[in-house]
Amino acid sequence: MKKIVFRGRELEVPQCIDELTPEQYIYYIYLGAWLTGGNIDLDFWRVRWFSFLAGMGSSNYTILRPEFIAEAESLRDGVTDPFLVDSPRGKAPTFKTCRNLLPEYKGYKGPADWLNDVKFGDFVQCATLTEQEPTAADPEDIYRTIARVLYAIPESEPVPDVLAWHAPVLFGAVWKAIQSGPVDINGKMVDFSIIFKSSGLKRPDDKTGWAGVSFEIAAAGVFGNVTELDAAPFWAVLMYLYKCKFEYMHDKSNKK
Repeated sequence: MKKIVFRGRELEVPQCIDELTPEQYIYYIYLGAWLTGGNIDLDFWRVRWFSFLAGMGSSNYTILRPEFIAEAESLRDGVTDPFLVDSPRGKAPTFKTCRNLLPEYKGYKGPADWLNDVKFGDFVQCATLTEQEPTAADPEDIYRTIARVLYAIPESEPVPDVLAWHAPVLFGAVWKAIQSGPVDINGKMVDFSIIFKSSGLKRPDDKTGWAGVSFEIAAAGVFGNVTELDAAPFWAVLMYLYKCKFEYMHDKSNKK
């Protein structure tokens, strides 16, 4: 958090996405959607985001007296720009976090940080949908399905727009972290990325897909049949895959 003085008051404002409250994060999602959709430009995004963090709600500091506008302008970029990252389209607000900043929304309960309580079957469904998204005819349908899975939204109920944005972003952040480098598991850094490196064997990202991997794990009997495997914690299954891959790589190295 960062302390600023604005309009004679000392305020604490967040300096990264992980410090946002659920209320702040929801507004951040709306601003991100408006910016992405071309409804506002980056400069106005900065105006709106600073004003909100400064306690003005949906009002903008541009309605204030000239001296307060000048004060806001001098503070603005230092408050808003820590949330911006480079993107192919220029600066954009970041949504990269493995924390679930919306554990509950409108009565729908979501997963824990790092998807800790997600079942393997739900993880596989979301991972498969994520892989399909780049070539999907209707990506929006994929986003809403991921939200429906992670927030247990009944088929008879519509998916809130906020969750249709947030859920796939959260899943994508965790999925990318798993594939890209070491993850802290109870104080020990575990490099799950080795699961996805080619070894001549089937792996979760090859053409057999997660369905093939699920049947192979079920055949080993460690988590029971396919139905029981789907109900198992996905982190436990990933640890099993990591252990198998690590032992395979170690044995292969010793035989050289």
